[in-house]
Amino acid sequence: MRKRLIQSGLVPLIFLLLGWVSPAAAQVLSPRGQLRDSLVRVYDVRTIYGYGDKYIMGGKQVPFRKLKTEFTTGITSDLYQQGRRDRTVSHLLSITSVVALVGSSVLSKNHQAGSIALQVVGIGLNLGSLRFSRRSNELVDRALWQRNRDVLFGGR
Repeated sequence: MRKRLIQSGLVPLIFLLLGWVSPAAAQVLSPRGQLRDSLVRVYDVRTIYGYGDKYIMGGKQVPFRKLKTEFTTGITSDLYQQGRRDRTVSHLLSITSVVALVGSSVLSKNHQAGSIALQVVGIGLNLGSLRFSRRSNELVDRALWQRNRDVLFGGR
């Protein structure tokens, strides 16, 4: 009997039918399934995630400066504002570092004193810039995490 079923092709047909029936059975709506679908929809549309130095919300890129409107609650707003200040300080230190290093190379080329001191200052400023940049990223990531949690599960 088994041999006849295999030869006639009924076994593959049965597996094919079972493959179609199980997804159809899984699509039956239940309160739990509706909750999951609505969470997935909210997650896809309203949450923000960082991708390098870019931020994505609802499949669209959001510039860092426009994130300000997304942080309305106290703690997320405070974290974002501090992260933004640290990011500004990081950029200023980075620009100052480049100016110091360029000035150092000009002084070195003209055989004037102070080029090594200016190089040390430039490197120090660059290291400070990296510290503020890292801290800014951590603060903004925490703010994003808290905001996404509030969006998905409601505020406390």
